[in-house]
Amino acid sequence: MSWVDDYIYAAGGGHIPANWGAFADQTGVVAVLHLRPGAPEPFVGPPPRRFLWLAVEDEAQLDIQSLYLAGVFLADCVARASRVLLHSSLGRHRARWAYVAYLMVGGKGWTAARRRAEAKPWLSPYRTDPARWQAFEKWLRAGQGGSTQWGG
Repeated sequence: MSWVDDYIYAAGGGHIPANWGAFADQTGVVAVLHLRPGAPEPFVGPPPRRFLWLAVEDEAQLDIQSLYLAGVFLADCVARASRVLLHSSLGRHRARWAYVAYLMVGGKGWTAARRRAEAKPWLSPYRTDPARWQAFEKWLRAGQGGSTQWGG
């Protein structure tokens, strides 16, 4: 568990959902982007003010809409000065793609976003499909319009 940005905290596993109330009280986190295949993990205690669940096991399953949705959710939380938990039940590093999407939605290019995603607390190297991110960058620069297929 660690802060990856001023308002974004990243964690994985079941400890935080099982102890959500105490965690939220201690950290001031009020929003959750939760990644878990099948169904969301129960967050015990008062519900987060904002909650987005994506049924994602692996980054390779994502389409442009999922990248954009996660990036916009995180960006909106940060813009409201709301602390947000980026959480994957399968481990913190499985949530790294959402942080990259957030950076890119905020205007960073793929190269700069990748560098940030390889800096602490994340682990380097970031094993991903650069072509997917380059297509996402192109799609964002086109004003989120046009095709939602990876090929353009």
